[in-house]
Amino acid sequence: MLFMFLVLTSSIAFSQPAHHHNDIGIYIGPNFSNIDIQSPKLSADSRTGFQTGFFYRGGNLFFGQLGLQYQLIKTNFTMPDSIGQSSDDVVFRRLQLPLYGGLNLIPVLKGIFNIRAYAGPVISYDINVLNNTLDFTPSDFNRFRVDGTFGAGVDVLIFSFDAGYTLGINNLFHKQFDAKGNYAFVNVGLRF
Repeated sequence: MLFMFLVLTSSIAFSQPAHHHNDIGIYIGPNFSNIDIQSPKLSADSRTGFQTGFFYRGGNLFFGQLGLQYQLIKTNFTMPDSIGQSSDDVVFRRLQLPLYGGLNLIPVLKGIFNIRAYAGPVISYDINVLNNTLDFTPSDFNRFRVDGTFGAGVDVLIFSFDAGYTLGINNLFHKQFDAKGNYAFVNVGLRF
């Protein structure tokens, strides 16, 4: 239902009259993992990673935004083993396709100052999982996932500032554990 609402909102935003405003931009920023694990045999602690990418945003009062981003996200997993517990940082390298629909809260000043709210799906593909002492490999994880994101942003002249939260919808692991790949992010960007 949420997905259909976001597709409809994006369609409306991109089909507005010709006087709507278009932005192309680049961004970079940190992310903070918050893996939600439902297994007593595995726990996770937050670590800081980053993402960088580019976007196209178009619309007037309502807008649609699509982009492509590279993300490096880390989490520290701990699991019991024969000597007590093993722990290591697991690093995911991902390509993501964010597809947002949103609302410009101050569209009168768009181009100079604007506040935005947005939500939508993020399609993710894990390129790789770096070597770790827990022996997790890419095959241990669902490499292709669709998650949901909500956030807010501020545009000041050519600068763009965003903060948001992504909720894992699909299971992060392929079979072994039940976990959702949640994370928070903050981005700073330039609009052209």
